[in-house]
Amino acid sequence: MKKKVIAFSVLAVIVAFVVTFLLCKPKYNYMVDFEENFVVENGVAPEEMEYVIVLSEYGEYVMDAEWKIEPAGMLMALSIVDETGKDVNTFSAHWIDMNSGVMELPAGKYTMTLTPITSAEQWKAYFAKFDTSEWDEPVEEGEEPEMEFADGEYRFDFSFKLEERGYLNIQAIACVLGAVIGIAFFVILLAIAQKDNSLKQNYDERQELLRGRGAKYGLYTMMFLNLALFLLETAGVCLPVSTGLALFFSVLIGGSVWAVYCIWKDAYFALNQKANVFIGVFLVMGVINLIIGIDAFLEGVAFQNNQFTLRSLNLFCAIMVLVICGALILKKVCKDREEE
Repeated sequence: MKKKVIAFSVLAVIVAFVVTFLLCKPKYNYMVDFEENFVVENGVAPEEMEYVIVLSEYGEYVMDAEWKIEPAGMLMALSIVDETGKDVNTFSAHWIDMNSGVMELPAGKYTMTLTPITSAEQWKAYFAKFDTSEWDEPVEEGEEPEMEFADGEYRFDFSFKLEERGYLNIQAIACVLGAVIGIAFFVILLAIAQKDNSLKQNYDERQELLRGRGAKYGLYTMMFLNLALFLLETAGVCLPVSTGLALFFSVLIGGSVWAVYCIWKDAYFALNQKANVFIGVFLVMGVINLIIGIDAFLEGVAFQNNQFTLRSLNLFCAIMVLVICGALILKKVCKDREEE
């Protein structure tokens, strides 16, 4: 029975990975990615850089542009025009990470130009060439970039992608398949941790009572956190997390309360389960999620606009798993000392 369950779960994980890859693999029509050093002397920067983008058919596209100039002291302007010279998108920044939203673009040739901006006068002259009447936030007359320009050497990290819009909700599909993979791994863990050939967990009456009490404490914790969230939002307090993420965090905290209580009362593992297997797997899962979460924070994608994003989930999941793993290890150490 255990072998069949493990084999089926492994097959489910493989299928989920393959489906996720096929559905979520980005189909970029165009991509540019480079790093380059610029030297500005007497307010003069290197020449413009031009790239030609060819779209074979009409469609809906999404543009992602990201760049950073270090140190501050110059801007980079990006413009995309079609074959007739009509402006498609134009903007400038010292540092930017933007998504254009969906753009309907006919088939044809488009020219993308990167122009170093080294003075406020050059910035004004640059945008004077474009018709900004249809922009959501037009450049007002007399407006100037809020930065000081200076001569020197600059490092320019640039990444640009033009992606054909997908008609499937890839994020939702990835979440569902991720849940399938997680459930499959959990089933595999249960099967490996069983001492017998059955997948049924055998708890005695004392353990069942304590597990129910732990579930009650976990539920009370979630209720308190959700009530606090409701009161804060009603009072108009700006939280560093969306409502959806806050609810998910309350589940993590409530689950941690239940797990730690059951572990400390010797009610977490069934009588026919091997505790060391759980400790090892939890430790590995915690470290992996911790590495992914820290990397997301270092990239600056886990906390944006003064709020935690979905990319922060790995770090908080890692904290939960490592707290549970720490409770398991601490309980095991205390139990071994008592037996001595």
